[in-house]
Amino acid sequence: MKPYRGRILALALGLSALAALPWVPKGSALAPPIIAIMLALVTRRLFLSLGSAVVVGALLHKGLGAGLRDYAWKNALEPSHLYIIGFTLALLGMVQVTARSGGARGIVEAVARWVRSARGTKLGTFAMGVLVFFDDYANCMLVGPTMRPFADRYRVSREKLAYIVDSTAAPISGIVLISTWVGYEAGLLGDVAKTLGLSESGYALLFSALPFRFYCVLTLVFVFVSSYFDRDFGPMLTAERRAREHGKLVRDGAKPLGGDSERHAEPPPGAPLRWINAALPVGVVVLGTLGGLVVDGGGLEKLGPRSALSFAFWRETLSASENNVQVLFAAALAGAAVAIVLPLGQRILSPAQSLGAFLRGVKAGASAVLVLLLAWALAAVCKDLGTGPVLVAAVGKSLPTVMVPVVTFVVAAAVAFATGTSWGTMAILIPTAVPLAHATGSEPLTLLTMASVLDGAIFGDHCSPISDTTLMSSIAAGSDHVDHVATQLPYALTAMLAALFGGYLPVALGWPPAAAYAMGVAMVVLAIFALGRRVA
Repeated sequence: MKPYRGRILALALGLSALAALPWVPKGSALAPPIIAIMLALVTRRLFLSLGSAVVVGALLHKGLGAGLRDYAWKNALEPSHLYIIGFTLALLGMVQVTARSGGARGIVEAVARWVRSARGTKLGTFAMGVLVFFDDYANCMLVGPTMRPFADRYRVSREKLAYIVDSTAAPISGIVLISTWVGYEAGLLGDVAKTLGLSESGYALLFSALPFRFYCVLTLVFVFVSSYFDRDFGPMLTAERRAREHGKLVRDGAKPLGGDSERHAEPPPGAPLRWINAALPVGVVVLGTLGGLVVDGGGLEKLGPRSALSFAFWRETLSASENNVQVLFAAALAGAAVAIVLPLGQRILSPAQSLGAFLRGVKAGASAVLVLLLAWALAAVCKDLGTGPVLVAAVGKSLPTVMVPVVTFVVAAAVAFATGTSWGTMAILIPTAVPLAHATGSEPLTLLTMASVLDGAIFGDHCSPISDTTLMSSIAAGSDHVDHVATQLPYALTAMLAALFGGYLPVALGWPPAAAYAMGVAMVVLAIFALGRRVA
């Protein structure tokens, strides 16, 4: 570590120790996430940053021994976390097998007629991200590895690929009414509706708030416009020109998550490049996920020719699924099994080669799994220290009515950024911010506040280096994680400012949503053309 970085680490640890003193109890709640975020951005050492924050949090709350036992060991054995790890590793193994069998190369050759440029690659990634709308984890892990060969061929930087993957994951899953997010969001809104004595269901409230989801929509607009016109600015422009002009997909010294398993992924000499060997396993994962969610959501008995085309059926069924991570894991295992068996039957790979490729993919995910475990441990630390409530309380109790949704968005973003969890942020703020808005007696303001909680949580999660979806985007794209965060942050902030000043504030002042969207889109386009430059 360079000397100045060592001094920064010592300062961060000293400040956290100061925060533990009795007369600054609120500071102790903020110390771990601040340490994690600052060290990650300054030192670019993710394990050091997250590990330091977890250790400090353990010292502040439970003592080192008990804290590490609860936050590291018990948190790692949480069933939902194990399923997510299994899902991630199974997909990484599956992707490696499809590459080794020539299936991935076959898809590249088959799709090459449509994707013939860097712009086509970026737009194709955007389109795939929009189509894989039903789950943000599945979105990341299916879209990134599928489009990575095109990005490499046409010299699209790994940072740009990770940005597009990340920006079409939670922003899509959070606003479509058929996704694994809907049940959670609607459940929280349903609970607060009962508390406030409202007659609407959680789903009805979620649907009513849909016209006010400015950040998610403007993020998608930003991705499309910047990709279509091949314009970038800030660190992303540097990364894109490095890749386009020099063929360096990552910067010198970068540490891409996912390892270097690609070098082992070439098919045997003379092996046929059959796209079906990659498309079929991916199809099994997609259909297995949808089918599993239907079964888990109790929709099997209602399924029929008409219901299969019914929007209401899919919304209700997928929202009712309570075991979505188990379904994802099972679907990924099924896809991996198909990927392993296909080249065996065609005698492209031997059993040892096929299984070896799968295990290399799993091994390549080891560092990514460690990062996920540390991020989850830090989220548990923040929960126990009350990081979210401290940030909420800091806003104050007295606000002008028109500022309620605006400040709610900012607080939600801060909580999600500090804790790395959008769902946790929603759970904290929906029961506190929505009643505050409802007390004003304005139904539009209440709906706008609901949307600002959901969007603010997604924005903060989108920017946070300790967010699991941000981490998974880096894994899926094969990007250095800190580089992904550093290049994505200016773009997310631009979309956020457009949403805040072009969307939430004007609507709170009485503008119709359509006019607010027009202003927000205009602000995004203006920013891209005023600040951005053509990559090549």
